[in-house]
Amino acid sequence: MDRFKELYKFMKPYRGLLAICIVFHMCSTGLGLLMPWVLKIIIDKALVGSDLRLLFVLLGSVILLYWVRAFFFYTSNYFTNYPVLRMLFDLRVKLFKHMQSLSLRFYQEYRTGKLISNILTDVSVLQGMVSTVIVGMASNMFSLVFVTCTLVILSPRLSLICLVVLPIVYCVFSLFKKSLNKSSLMLREHMSEVSANLAEVINGIKVVKSFGKERTENRNFMEMLKPTFDMSLKLSMKSITLSIVMDQLSIYSSVAVLGFGGYMVSRGEMSVGELVAFYSYMQMFFGPVVAMTNFAPAISEGSVSAERLGNLMAAVPEIKEATHPVRLQHAKGHVVFKSVSFQYAPNRPVLNGINLDIKPGLKVALVGPSGSGKSTVASLMMRFFDVNNGKITLDGIDIRDMEIESLRRNVGIVLQESFLFSGTIEENIRYGRPDATFEEVVEAAKMANAYEFIRELQHGFKSEVGENGVSLSGGQKQRLAIARTVLHNPSVLILDEATSALDTVSEAVVQQALDKLMENRTTIIIAHRLSTVRNADTIVVLKDGNIVQQGPHEQLLSQDGLYRELYAMQLKEQKEEATHKNYDTRLAMPKMSRPEKA
Repeated sequence: MDRFKELYKFMKPYRGLLAICIVFHMCSTGLGLLMPWVLKIIIDKALVGSDLRLLFVLLGSVILLYWVRAFFFYTSNYFTNYPVLRMLFDLRVKLFKHMQSLSLRFYQEYRTGKLISNILTDVSVLQGMVSTVIVGMASNMFSLVFVTCTLVILSPRLSLICLVVLPIVYCVFSLFKKSLNKSSLMLREHMSEVSANLAEVINGIKVVKSFGKERTENRNFMEMLKPTFDMSLKLSMKSITLSIVMDQLSIYSSVAVLGFGGYMVSRGEMSVGELVAFYSYMQMFFGPVVAMTNFAPAISEGSVSAERLGNLMAAVPEIKEATHPVRLQHAKGHVVFKSVSFQYAPNRPVLNGINLDIKPGLKVALVGPSGSGKSTVASLMMRFFDVNNGKITLDGIDIRDMEIESLRRNVGIVLQESFLFSGTIEENIRYGRPDATFEEVVEAAKMANAYEFIRELQHGFKSEVGENGVSLSGGQKQRLAIARTVLHNPSVLILDEATSALDTVSEAVVQQALDKLMENRTTIIIAHRLSTVRNADTIVVLKDGNIVQQGPHEQLLSQDGLYRELYAMQLKEQKEEATHKNYDTRLAMPKMSRPEKA
């Protein structure tokens, strides 16, 4: 029952159109149900009485009847397809919009493949549920009532056969329905897991090929897919078994009707026309009954999909906009963290009451060991998550009181792994500002040191980057991400390990672009390499979610503390790396032969 409530929620806005559709289906069905009665009149009146005039009138009426029926059939199908397809369209848009409102925590816990399965597969299953089951059920119920009444009128005694069969049909249907529901749910859940694993393997195809694991992944995929084959076969055979049982009941009833009916005709208690009409209606009686039992798999799958979609829609967004949010057009860039505490999971704090005052235009670097909370600061500033205690303000306004779109228009971020969308270079650069002119796009590319390599491409700014920039190098992708942020023109800039994944040459080019980007902006630099933050106005050293040191590079280097330890450690690593490189170079050099003595 709960599943049907979920389904009704999705159908509710379209119930008016669906009601019209059902009425037209009933009219189309009702006109078709008149044919056996016309056949009875033709046999008993026109043929037996040799009345050719009546015969031609009845045949003409049949043609007219089916013309009218064709009109109702066409119209009813239009009113079926339009609301159903519109419901699918609106539902997918609603689901996608709802997913966009959910926090990053949801995406960390919910697998991508399952979300794709929800939006594509589950919504498609609802189409079959509504168009074939809901509408078909109403039409078949109408046929069943109409035919039952007609059977009683034609022969009350023979109609008892149908009435005896009905409870048996109901019991068989109920018995199979429970089993079909359970099998459908298991199959759908397993297919979601298969979809999720498939998405992971496709996204990680470079890793798969790098380790030569193609055969392993093929075997794993086959092993995961095998249970779906078994479940699908089992579900199909259950449906076929149900159909066979219904057919058997129909055959036994038909044999009984022909037997008793023939006996009644031989005794003059029933005309041949009435028996033909009764037998025709008998077939029509079992048609809707069998059809409704055949709806069982669709009902099971549709109700399961409705439940899964309902669960997805029930996911509550963690990040909620204030009732009357503040819209900030262009921030000055004064950022304050006041007693900010945060934890991703209970009893596992990541930040512990940190206080940080960043004046407009200053460059503040966050450094520290892995897991110290550096990237969490960026996530909180962007409101990917909300603080558990304390508050973060921008120009004196609590960011939780700001319009989310306004906040993210004023705060930009360049990530370590820059993501590019499929499309052209120009489309990726203007992602944050679709209304930007081409001249502004070019200027942003120049500021990001990306213009030269873009110009060398065959199609320039119209070049396709492929999925996640697969056709570009890491440094090129990063420069496009910087150009995108330049065009976005935020007041506050966050650089989250923006150069750590690049080689030395690419890092130098990207760093030049970042230096241009940081001019006259409040900048929060999250870095692992301390050499990249020496020029920051203030360096904040984090450890276990606490600020343990704070000050300029030279000042921190003169103090005993974590910063000097980290700096010394990295300096040692750089020297060792340089030594190894020199050693490798010497090994690679060709040996010179000694000059022979005269």
